[in-house]
Amino acid sequence: MSALTNAIEILRCFSTARPNLSFADVMALTGKPKSSTSRLLRSLRECGLLEQDTHTRRYRPGLLTFELGRLHRAHDDLIDTAERELRDVCTRTGHTGYIAVLDVHEQVVLRIVPGSNPLRVVSPPGQRTPALITSNGRAMLARLTDEDVRARVPTPYPKVPRNSPQNFTQLMARLEEIRRTGISEAADEAIEGVGSQGFALASGETGELIGIAVSYSVQATTTAERANVRRELGALADGLRRLTGDLSGQVVPPLRAGTTSR
Repeated sequence: MSALTNAIEILRCFSTARPNLSFADVMALTGKPKSSTSRLLRSLRECGLLEQDTHTRRYRPGLLTFELGRLHRAHDDLIDTAERELRDVCTRTGHTGYIAVLDVHEQVVLRIVPGSNPLRVVSPPGQRTPALITSNGRAMLARLTDEDVRARVPTPYPKVPRNSPQNFTQLMARLEEIRRTGISEAADEAIEGVGSQGFALASGETGELIGIAVSYSVQATTTAERANVRRELGALADGLRRLTGDLSGQVVPPLRAGTTSR
């Protein structure tokens, strides 16, 4: 941790006002001795976080920092685009919308778009729920390979609500249905009396996966209203996939088996 802290301290020396620095600049800004500054700069250069001009010998942020920044901007762009389009759906339907990510076997809420209906279903940002029991979570699982799904699902299979898949075989059958239709549904699972429909979106640029869902009261929502939500989400999915370069909803390869999909 000490080495990482020291490396971060050096990286923080660079800014728009100081896009490149000499060895002496780094020493002056950090107050570190010559030997440790030399060692840290060499390590940062070797791993691609810094580059050194062959003529001036000055240091500048490397390609890896650019790639990480690009991924960060792509992440924000994907979420912002999805939220903007989801807001229109929530305005038309009156129901609450959610944007979530998949963290191993859990769904984590990132954004909420409140609906206008007096009866609202609200889960706060940061809330974690087993992906097996939510429309959002299963939609995201359905975009993974079967091997990645198996690696994420806890062993032994967890106890879940009666309307949720009760074992791995039932889960895979549900995921196959989602892959076929493009829409995931849940009712009386994560929260009793609450239903939801959702789909997953993958960035065509980074492969990042998010889930987008609309929730509603099971008792207070008619069959016609639920069908309308399904149509709205289908149109939203088609539009967002065109905007983001998603691969037509097909299965995406894992970033790393058993890790977050963020």
